[in-house]
Amino acid sequence: MDLKNILGYIKRPKTIDPLEEKLNRITDETTRYIINIKRYKKQIKILYGPAFSIYIPCFVHDTIFSNILRIHGAEIVPIYCDSIQHVECNVYGGVWGGGKNFKKNCANCAMKSRHLWSSAAYNLLKFSSFITRGERIAIYNIVRKISEEKWMEFSYQGLSFGQWAKDTLLNNYVVGDYHLVNNSNKLGKIHISNLLLLNCAYSRILQKVKPDRVITNDSYYGMWALMQRLCQERSIPFYSHWSGTRKGAWCYAYNDASLNLNFSPSWKNFAKIPLKLSQKKKVTKWLDERCKGKDMVLDAASIQTYKSKVFNLEIIKKNRPIALLLANVVWDQAALNKETFFKGMMEWIVETIHWFSKHSEYQLIIKPHPIELHPAIPKTQESVLSVLQNRRIEISSNVIILPSDVQMTAYQLFDYADVGLVYTSTSGIEMSARGIPVITAGSAPFRGLGFTVDPGSKKEYEEYLKNFLTKSKKRNNKFIDLAYKYILFNFFHYYTKIDIMDNSFENAPVLKVGKVEDILPGKNKYLDYIANSIMRGLPILSENRWPPES
Repeated sequence: MDLKNILGYIKRPKTIDPLEEKLNRITDETTRYIINIKRYKKQIKILYGPAFSIYIPCFVHDTIFSNILRIHGAEIVPIYCDSIQHVECNVYGGVWGGGKNFKKNCANCAMKSRHLWSSAAYNLLKFSSFITRGERIAIYNIVRKISEEKWMEFSYQGLSFGQWAKDTLLNNYVVGDYHLVNNSNKLGKIHISNLLLLNCAYSRILQKVKPDRVITNDSYYGMWALMQRLCQERSIPFYSHWSGTRKGAWCYAYNDASLNLNFSPSWKNFAKIPLKLSQKKKVTKWLDERCKGKDMVLDAASIQTYKSKVFNLEIIKKNRPIALLLANVVWDQAALNKETFFKGMMEWIVETIHWFSKHSEYQLIIKPHPIELHPAIPKTQESVLSVLQNRRIEISSNVIILPSDVQMTAYQLFDYADVGLVYTSTSGIEMSARGIPVITAGSAPFRGLGFTVDPGSKKEYEEYLKNFLTKSKKRNNKFIDLAYKYILFNFFHYYTKIDIMDNSFENAPVLKVGKVEDILPGKNKYLDYIANSIMRGLPILSENRWPPES
């Protein structure tokens, strides 16, 4: 066996930053460890990618986690996009480094992926090697025939390419209505073309590699959702992952997007387990610290300098029952495709305003999501306020609409609320845990789990709304108990504190592992749980199995 090849003495970048150097050392130590224990015969083959390598926490995670899987006996076969997509894609596009910056950013993305996998002698596969000129021509002809008005309905081989293209467009341009995007029809077809290219590459790679497992970045959006669907068609266990909103935590899912937060396999049995006093205290502490933005990767909760608009609480009439409506960001995956009986989040807000205009005896307070104007995120183009202004929605005197950058947190308004209204916002969980009845209007991950009121029609929604505003507010201890359990499961089990780094959205991650001994089996039960699940091809969540409490 060629020791130099095993140790990964291949051409690495001439200049790399200190973080990458540390990661490279861990990779080299991992390789030496595998040689020393003579684990040359691999147990399973894992196709890894495409990664979201431009995001440093993902870069760190994928380097460390792939090494953990190697130690457990996996052969890693990484794949990456070597700039086969054009104009824009799921990584770069629109306000996220698109337009005239796309070509440069696309090249940087490919380079980061090569850096990610250059620290070991991986057989790195690039997409362009798996697409023929004939296939490119065929794709061009397919897309050319797609209707300019109906591209979002386009499907191919039973897969919803048009829907994926539409979702990408909304996220790239931070809107909820694709019509607000200039040249939306042209861009939609370009995204379909890119996805069809990926379809060719993925299909041929799966055929060539014949992996036992596939791991990718979160698979909600098309570039990764497509790989998930292709794996499911071939009965290949598929795993997606993403940074949890909790610092130092990560989340994983089996045959699903990790950020879909689908807890249904485990929830029924988990909800039956009584909470220990220590767990109640843990959740209570989490609730208390949440309003200060503690333990959040991106702090959208606390009052920060960009929240400059002053609101006088004395405007609120305490003698009138109050509904507190907390909105999502319309372009985020938490709000996309979550329609129930309203056509979308904005439609829900408009209809709720109309209802209150007919019921002046009640008050409505609307608080848009602070991320609409968060300085670390591109400004939301389709904000709650802009939609109401553009549609010329008449706002009656009993409706208060706060600006996105108001110098006030949602938590300061909880004490005023007789009922909370949410689309899919996690604020719904927090209000329910504090004893405030919550009505869901969108397909939230927690909808139907027993601690919110979940109408099935607009008529039911209005009936529940009137009921909660008319009757005196009573604490529902069952709802509070279940909300506490949901918080415990979501933030302390599912968002697994793997503790390989300290990370936040605005600061570079700091490694908490420095040598191969830090990631060996038995060292970290949270990492072991995820790695063992993947090695055995098991779901991350099942009826009687879920990540340990962290």
